[in-house]
Amino acid sequence: MPHTTLEALASDMAARLPGGWTSTYQRYALYEDQFPTTNRLWDTGHVQHIALTYVLGHGAVLRGPEGQELYVTDRPRYPHEVVVAPLEPDRAGIGPHHFDGVEEPSGIAVPAAPVRAAAAVARRLLPRYEQALLKVLQQVEDLPKPPVNASRARTSAVTTGHGKLEAGLPTTALARQTASSPAGRAPTRRS
Repeated sequence: MPHTTLEALASDMAARLPGGWTSTYQRYALYEDQFPTTNRLWDTGHVQHIALTYVLGHGAVLRGPEGQELYVTDRPRYPHEVVVAPLEPDRAGIGPHHFDGVEEPSGIAVPAAPVRAAAAVARRLLPRYEQALLKVLQQVEDLPKPPVNASRARTSAVTTGHGKLEAGLPTTALARQTASSPAGRAPTRRS
């Protein structure tokens, strides 16, 4: 099987997902260029680990109905696979407290073949993502403002000075330690 470029793979996946998806390819000239997107990963598992550990070099964002967004990038050390993870919703009125108690939909590894990848995403990832997104949007309606006694520590994204690292190589321990969690909220892990 010939290796498909990530740009073509993401575009073909988007065309095969239910509900009308589009794809936007992103090449990262510098290591820190990946942070605006990867800091929004709605994943506390292996996809977030990859984003915090490796210089990715490129990625794609798939946009679907109802503002859904999926992030696609190479899976390091597995040349015939990519990872796909949901991105946190980026809408006005959504705050960190709206994610409290919502189970992270987390990402998955899929084959780097558009038909098989789209089928796996539609079957395994989209149902969890849609359910989590609905819960967050319901909490936006139910809890428009954070609780008065909220003791959440807000953090901001931190970038490192390592601008000339090679794509696919692990970052330094310092870079892994300084990267913050998306939206400064404590992740909810599955049991």
